[in-house]
Amino acid sequence: MDATAAGSPAATPPAQRQGLRERSKAKRYTLIQHTAMRLFAERGYDNTTIADIAEAAEVAPRTVSGYFPTKLDIATSFADSLAARLTATFTAEPQGDLMAVLDSWLTRERELADPELFALADAMYQANPELKAISGAHVAEAAELARTAIAEHVGLPEDHPMLAVGKAAFGAALTAYVSALPHHLGPDEDFHRSVMLFLGAVLDAARHAADSAEPAAP
Repeated sequence: MDATAAGSPAATPPAQRQGLRERSKAKRYTLIQHTAMRLFAERGYDNTTIADIAEAAEVAPRTVSGYFPTKLDIATSFADSLAARLTATFTAEPQGDLMAVLDSWLTRERELADPELFALADAMYQANPELKAISGAHVAEAAELARTAIAEHVGLPEDHPMLAVGKAAFGAALTAYVSALPHHLGPDEDFHRSVMLFLGAVLDAARHAADSAEPAAP
């Protein structure tokens, strides 16, 4: 049969072959990630090895390492994906209004939310609290990109102490929002709206507190 016969690799358009490879890689990534998170929840992070993950996922250990260089990379992959999307949102809209940018990110997170992945992450964090702390720190690092936007929104210089307070409260609220998402998936607009109002109130409080601390003009 001719090499270009229908169904042969040569007969498949390059773009389509690339699409098939990417989908295959995405499925393998998800398989390894979900398998590892389940084992971390069941056996504990310290008691689970790369070999254990590979065996349960029915892949070679080097395949696991090819997708995730270290075991910790798997454990933090859930939070790192959130952080990467937050970073991408701010990068795409560097001059955008802070609240509008955050509204866009939070809405997108709800749309992308995978109940199974959230359940695995929750179980993993329950069994390994240290992983939740590390993952939270990764999201907080991404939130540093918002520092300038927060400063502009509240009208404070970036070295103002009230900005640090407001940013910390802001970061904690975002982390709590993500943690609560599994219970508010779907058309739960009230929850989303309430969180946005709270975030706005945090920023307003930082601005008003700073204003009240300024000495009165002579």
